[in-house]
Amino acid sequence: MEHRQVADPAVPRQADVVIVGNGALGLFLADELLERRAGSVVVVGPSDRDAGASRAAGAMLGCFGETTSESLRTDAARTRFELGVRGHERWPDVLRRLEEYSSTGFPLQVATETHVVLNAIGAELDTVNFESMLKALDEYGKPWSEVDPQDIPGFRPRTDARALRAVCLHEEGAVDGRGVLAALENRLTATGVTLVDSTVRRLIGSGDAVTGVELADGTVIEAGAVVVAVGVRSEALVRTVAADLELIPMFAGLGFAMIAQRTAGTPFSSVVRTPNRGFACGLHVVPAGPGREYIGATNRLVDDVSNVTWVADVRYLAQYGMQQLDEQIARHEVVQWLSGNRPVTLDGFPMIGWLPMNGLYLMTGTYRDGFHCAPLLATHVANELQGKPGTIDPMFSPTRRPIVTRTIDWSVEEYVQHNMAAWFETGAEAAPQMTTTQLAAFYRARGTEAYEKLGVDYALGPDVLWYAEGSLVGARRVARYLRRVGGETPVLAPASSGIGDAR
Repeated sequence: MEHRQVADPAVPRQADVVIVGNGALGLFLADELLERRAGSVVVVGPSDRDAGASRAAGAMLGCFGETTSESLRTDAARTRFELGVRGHERWPDVLRRLEEYSSTGFPLQVATETHVVLNAIGAELDTVNFESMLKALDEYGKPWSEVDPQDIPGFRPRTDARALRAVCLHEEGAVDGRGVLAALENRLTATGVTLVDSTVRRLIGSGDAVTGVELADGTVIEAGAVVVAVGVRSEALVRTVAADLELIPMFAGLGFAMIAQRTAGTPFSSVVRTPNRGFACGLHVVPAGPGREYIGATNRLVDDVSNVTWVADVRYLAQYGMQQLDEQIARHEVVQWLSGNRPVTLDGFPMIGWLPMNGLYLMTGTYRDGFHCAPLLATHVANELQGKPGTIDPMFSPTRRPIVTRTIDWSVEEYVQHNMAAWFETGAEAAPQMTTTQLAAFYRARGTEAYEKLGVDYALGPDVLWYAEGSLVGARRVARYLRRVGGETPVLAPASSGIGDAR
């Protein structure tokens, strides 16, 4: 006998705003609308946030610790960077508002400082990004100080991975990401917002307007406006009502982290991290409540959304956390494995704005900045939903052409730098007679060949190029989209498998 789901009678059938997605973006937007008394709000999302980015977030409240040589090089990149600067300013008020709804038993803010360490495990990219960070801190007048790496509580790497320099960023810390989400849910349910533990099967349209959503069990909720904020799954959901809409392609950036119970040694009292490197945000540890620590770093663009990770990434965190952060990590007890998929756009910029169909709004593509910027973006989106002027640059429109920030040659050199950083950090070995210059030439040839085979003239970020170079599915998506919007005719074979080259 066929099993049919029965609609939940407790689910409202109408709302002024339906938010699809219960990650940081969706919940903070609901909270902002609640503050404004903006009518009835329903948030739809599975309670386990399966494969979502927010469930696995380290929730570092940092933008300067993430600075790279690219952060301020172009006007477009600076505009994106300053979203983080402005977003950071919102968090003191956010924490004051949420603390009474927390059920963790410890403060939601788990660290008030960040230590960035420069070790010799990576490559020149580490130094470049470290110096870019210090320059950005000075330009924006943010406090920092040079410290002796040995004075950082908890930081006891192996001798061969010791830090050459370390700085303390006095205004960047971290929150308990899962605790913040739970506190938001507690506040919303206590004050009239309906949270529906389900997924949306499709959007419902009538003519040139979106009028509601259909849940997995067939329940229909009519809405005055629908906000799609389901991360990397947003594009597929939008296409259930607008199949031919030209959107910036979005890819799943699979990340893995673990929360460990400390069993020996001095605990970390601040965020400790390396600069961004190797296609990722750098190795980092974040205090995660009494006796626990969050260890993360990995990023891998993949063909399909997944809630599992590779053994190689597990090995990477365990081995290099022990080597570069604290040797005692080898003894820690893992209490939780975390994996999630960051929404990565082809040009690396968010997708935030109204779509051509009336009543449909898109809020995604924030990559690694979604949790940190969520309170700021919530204000902007709430303004636009209410017909008020937005608070961020309209350049992030979802139907834009790709934003240009680099040339092909520049893109290839970035790709080389990140591969070199990953090569040396993971201890990969070449033939004894092969020099660093020759290794760079090898990766430069691969990057150049990738563009020749893709047949496109739009310059990709290093992570997207790495993905397109190693995945036939990725190569086809990139090439077909760029051909439609004006790129060259593509050849759809990737340069090589790319499997295992870098995280």
